Amino acid sequence: MEKLQSPSGIQVTVAILKQMFLYLDSIDFGTDALLISLGVDPDLAKSPDGYIPIETYLRIEEAAAEATNDPSFGFHMGQYAEPGSWSILGYLMMNCRTLGEAFEKSGRYSRVIGNLIEGEPHFGINKITMISTTPAHAPNMPRYCFESAFTSGVRMMRSLTGLELSPLEVTFIYPQPALYEEYERFFRCPVIFDHKVNSMSIHPKLLHTPILLPNPGLLEYFENYAQQFIAEMDRQDAYTQAVTRILLENLDNENLSIKQVAKEMSVSVRTLQNRLKDEGVVFSDLLSEVRQQLAQKYLKENYSVEEITYLLGFSEPSVFRKAFKRWSGITPRQYRERPVPTANLSFQS
Repeated sequence: MEKLQSPSGIQVTVAILKQMFLYLDSIDFGTDALLISLGVDPDLAKSPDGYIPIETYLRIEEAAAEATNDPSFGFHMGQYAEPGSWSILGYLMMNCRTLGEAFEKSGRYSRVIGNLIEGEPHFGINKITMISTTPAHAPNMPRYCFESAFTSGVRMMRSLTGLELSPLEVTFIYPQPALYEEYERFFRCPVIFDHKVNSMSIHPKLLHTPILLPNPGLLEYFENYAQQFIAEMDRQDAYTQAVTRILLENLDNENLSIKQVAKEMSVSVRTLQNRLKDEGVVFSDLLSEVRQQLAQKYLKENYSVEEITYLLGFSEPSVFRKAFKRWSGITPRQYRERPVPTANLSFQS
């Protein structure tokens, strides 16, 4: 079968569909007919090691939510998360010694499952808050994704430890649903809607909670597997990496184009486009992503907007400001004033 490609360049493991299918099975909803109606081969969607574009995953999720008439679809789906739902990453986590170690491994190896949600930790007094966002070049993520991410995270905390652990607080940017009490019963903490961010807060002491059945030998095995898997992903993304390197060296060129990059790589534009397509990447999206990441870095390092405009090849500051607002949803000044995260923890969807 022809490999499915992602316009955004984001691929996710089909393993994360498993918890969706478990929920649909629990309400006697057939999945094969739904997948076929969307032009997705059921065998591909259920293969243990396959990957699908994020756009395909979102189409399946949206269609399932609509077909089941469940406005809290992500919340319900997340309650069926299990280690196998997160592929090799889930098995790696279940062999760690503590939740803190499991979260650290989750952040380090999240690329194994192609995470939909990015987590940015903020540390306060007796509280760690994970603010969740999506990659700048990702398509728009519906509320189902964030609700599933947080519900899955809590479900995994409880499964890995055998304890009924709970967050301190959960917040969503979305309006309060009709099933509000059901959310509070599951999370066992205040759940705030119409908030400015999607976030989940935990007490730092939870990081020391022992995992139920740690196995150092299996942890080493799965971690080696994850490292090899990511190394293979990097090898397969050779053209993306090469183009990224050239972009970084030439970003101050306002007229930077795929034609110039192809010339430097001694290939035709068509060849470069096809190689990038094979890796699930679109040149214009990659250029935007590189610019965004550098813009964020420069803002945190207190470069002026005028300096960043020049360094990233924008024609004038107003053009840069509009682009940054489009990428991040906030202005450069608002981003600069945000707290800087100091650790790498991650809750996955």
